[in-house]
Amino acid sequence: MSDQHRVVSPAGSTGAGDADGPARIAELRVAIDGLDRQIIALLAERTRVVRELTVHKTDETTVRSPERVRQVLDRVHGLAVGHGMPPEVAVGAYRTLIEELTLMQLDMLAARRAAAPPTDTR
Repeated sequence: MSDQHRVVSPAGSTGAGDADGPARIAELRVAIDGLDRQIIALLAERTRVVRELTVHKTDETTVRSPERVRQVLDRVHGLAVGHGMPPEVAVGAYRTLIEELTLMQLDMLAARRAAAPPTDTR
């Protein structure tokens, strides 16, 4: 982890030499910006994997995979709890992520079907 992320003290504490007020807000915002870069890089990688996975899916049921969605949300809930994060924040973010990636997969599936040669219906 880079030094810019080490400025974050545990909630409710201030470290020796930590800035106060507006200066501390600026430091923490720099830390958040760095974390956002890492989060987006990981989300982009997750999206690449989902795109590849979609190549192997053949229908809407396989794309939607409600049981898999339930498994992911349960796992995310547990991970959030384990990291001291409010699980509703993590689960809510993942619900949105899954909804958007499902729409992307459905679009990919539709495009693949549209590009497929017509089948002979004699």
